Amino acid sequence: MGNRVCDALGIEYPVIQGAMAWTSMAPLVGAVSAAGGLGVLGSGFMPKEIILGQMAEVRKMTDKPFAANLFIDPTPMLEVGVSAILEGKPAVAYIDSLNLLDYDFTKKHYDMFHEAGIKVVAKINYLEDALVAAKAGADVIITKGFEGGGHVTKVSARVLLAEVVENLPDVPVVASGGIATPRQAAGLTVQGADGIEMGTAFMATQECPIHPNCKDAVVDAIDRDIVACGQSTGEPSWQIRNGLADEMLQLEADLPWSEAADKIREMSMGSLRIASLEGDREKGAVLAGQVAGLIHDIPPVADRIVKFCAEWEELLKKQYSLF
Repeated sequence: MGNRVCDALGIEYPVIQGAMAWTSMAPLVGAVSAAGGLGVLGSGFMPKEIILGQMAEVRKMTDKPFAANLFIDPTPMLEVGVSAILEGKPAVAYIDSLNLLDYDFTKKHYDMFHEAGIKVVAKINYLEDALVAAKAGADVIITKGFEGGGHVTKVSARVLLAEVVENLPDVPVVASGGIATPRQAAGLTVQGADGIEMGTAFMATQECPIHPNCKDAVVDAIDRDIVACGQSTGEPSWQIRNGLADEMLQLEADLPWSEAADKIREMSMGSLRIASLEGDREKGAVLAGQVAGLIHDIPPVADRIVKFCAEWEELLKKQYSLF
């Protein structure tokens, strides 16, 4: 019996690499796809020419399926992403959302990609969104839990996975949020997941193009080092606690959130690039999830996929019993 995620997306291992802005660039994406997983360009906020250029770089590394991501919110960036994906034609459109999905708007965009022969992976934050995405024709659904790096969502990864699996048994489902070990993956398989998505775990790989200082920051972090910054903006993100994070948290403690929000947005501008490209672990934002405490090395990407899945499979073959 085949794996439903692998069958739907044409990949060898049911592992998806999370879309991370200015982190999941061509070197990482190509390595993930070449190893048999689904690499995903963090292209949601990129200009079109950069997206197309990154797609071309991935294709130099592998002819296996990869994805490009966008946010299905009615902004000018959505149309940039749609245009780039329809022109560049990756195998998969990885569609994220910050707001609740509108069925008509969602279906219109899913149909555009399907008509172009592009599969649709829908990353959702709530059961309500999963139901809309499934009705609109998503090929695979990713359940993004509170524990996941990047934007902080509201529902626990385990609760959200259970809700979606119970309500949408015919759709392949990928669990996302706080995953870094084969044992976790095995537990999620028992809960009903067809595959997993990892983001922070792929930051700490040899092929990831971020500065080595950022990779070291992930390895060095423990669970309580991960803090949610930017609550006042309504779009908080997890990051490793450092000088920048402490300053943001103090601002939100001292000022009314209506005043703090603009200051936080100003401080955030370019902070990801300062960390990812320049390697400044104190003034830049290292956007890692809570699972960083389980990451202790910086292996090749293939170890995070091939070796990981072999251990995952072995765990599933063990005989467990309550009595």
